[in-house]
Order: sequence, then structure tokens, then C-alpha cells
Amino acid sequence: MDNYVFIVEMVIQTFEGQVNEPIGVYSTEEEASRWMTKAQEIFTSGAVVFNMLPMEIDAEPPLLKLTTSFVKDTLAMQLVEMYDRDVFEQMVDEKGNFTYQLKDKYKKTMEKLMLERFDS
Repeated sequence: MDNYVFIVEMVIQTFEGQVNEPIGVYSTEEEASRWMTKAQEIFTSGAVVFNMLPMEIDAEPPLLKLTTSFVKDTLAMQLVEMYDRDVFEQMVDEKGNFTYQLKDKYKKTMEKLMLERFDS
């Protein structure tokens, strides 16, 4: 884990929600753990929780990577499901590429949905 840093944060539960307060960023897990233990000794309230987050330096944030993957997978599953329901017609264009055309009986519904979504 040479290209990782370790972020220690304090999460405080309030009546209005949560407050995240960074404690520090450390080059080793041991150093982060040491400072987290010291902070836990000082802040003993049940409304306070500490997290240690390993983060790879200069890498794509894990949340974005997960979200991008999830969106792609979800979209692909939805398209396959629509194809299985016979919503699309598979065609071959002049260059030999496969394309998918929305069947006529679904065009009005899709048009209405798209107008509602993008005409605001």
C-alpha cells in the first residue's frame, strides 16, 4: 500500500444531521491508528464515531468508479430487458453494423416520456 494515504475523520451526530470533521491524513495505517486512538480518548461521546479511510493517491475516487460501473451495468440490464420484452427491433445498417430501432407501437409512449423529462 505504498501509494495510499490514510484519512482519519470524526463523524458527529447532531440533531440536524451529521458533521464530518477531518482529523488528519497519514502515510501509514499505524500512524493513522495512533492518532485515531488519541482522538477517541479525548472525544468519548456516544454521538462521535471515528473512521479511517485508506485512499489511493492520484487515483479515481472509489465512489466514482463504483457509480460509473453501476450506471453502466444498470443501463445494460435495462436495455437487455427491453429487448427481451420485444420493445426494440434489431436491424443491420448499410455498413453491416447492428442497430436497434424502437418498435412503432412504443414510439408515442417514449416520445411522451422524453418530452416530460427534457422539456422542463
